[in-house]
Amino acid sequence: MARPALLCALAALLTACGGAPSRPAPMMGAAEARADVAPSLSKSAPAPVFVKKSVGAPEPIPDAEPDAKGMAERQVVYLGFLRLRVRRLLEAVDRLTAKVTAAGGYIESLSKTVMVVRVPAGDFEAAMAALAEEGEVLARRVKALDVTAQFLDIQGRLAVARETRDRLLVLLEKTQDTDERLRIVQEIKRLTEQIESMTSRLATLRNLVDFYTITVELEPVAGNRRVVNRSPFGWIRDLRAHQQMLPPTDEASLPVPAGFVKLDGADGWEARAADTSVLRISEVENEPRGDAPWWAAAVKHELDGRDEAIVAEGTAGGLAWLIASEKDVTPRGWLVAVATQGDRLLVVEAFFPDPEALERHRKSVIAALGEFRIQ
Repeated sequence: MARPALLCALAALLTACGGAPSRPAPMMGAAEARADVAPSLSKSAPAPVFVKKSVGAPEPIPDAEPDAKGMAERQVVYLGFLRLRVRRLLEAVDRLTAKVTAAGGYIESLSKTVMVVRVPAGDFEAAMAALAEEGEVLARRVKALDVTAQFLDIQGRLAVARETRDRLLVLLEKTQDTDERLRIVQEIKRLTEQIESMTSRLATLRNLVDFYTITVELEPVAGNRRVVNRSPFGWIRDLRAHQQMLPPTDEASLPVPAGFVKLDGADGWEARAADTSVLRISEVENEPRGDAPWWAAAVKHELDGRDEAIVAEGTAGGLAWLIASEKDVTPRGWLVAVATQGDRLLVVEAFFPDPEALERHRKSVIAALGEFRIQ
């Protein structure tokens, strides 16, 4: 093969491996977020001391040596949940939105009575307390995941992959043997794919560290449309798209879909995306004994009673799955998949905050289901 043709082939391969994540989500470096004084969310808060960055895709990590600046601090992903009883739903939504926006945050999604908000890193407890002021607290949960070691590990492997690729590019220029050059091109392609994957995971981790994720479920005092449960099985009645209600497990696994990162330190297997989509695995007792299609039909019966629209269903990797969409102006998506092994029932759930997130992740999540493994 002529040298120009090889170089053209190489350029095509590298271009094919490129591409930045497409989900809108503000990004801010960890050091930058902590260098500024994070604005309080309290009612007496002063004007924001930094300007919110425009909404855009998670910023790719530059193709250079990883910058360890700011890594002396622990890198922690904070996740919060509040269930609030409020007098008037729309007024509560407006007040919460105003607080979050004034603090430089944003509303990731709003579907019926559930808000997912993102707040710039600062005083997490103050942020939770400020949001809790808008109603009577019925439930409160907090999760803090230290991802420092995970962050450094990805940075280190990314640096090695980039250095190796650079050396191969130099070697490609010097090598005359056609077969050897083709092998080098293939190895460069493989490394480029790894670099793209690690870059995306690192950007997602930075986003999750730099912006707290707080889910707020609102329960109006009057006029509340309560969930209609049809299932005789307690674990099915307990299912909620925006919360993990079942016991988490790490005795089953999936390949991590593109755009997600599996979080170290989580209770059980859990992966998250920068757009707050969540993929999680739980385990309950297979009682009464049933197979995956039977349990999937039982879940579908329950969701039909909740007036959920079933938009797709199928089987993959020993799992029977379905995707439900809440009937709302901006409906969230919810995948529920089940698999059985003797007296064990494994439940995989995916929460998609809005229709765009469902469309973005649907194919990769279903593909991951095809490689579901029970330990």
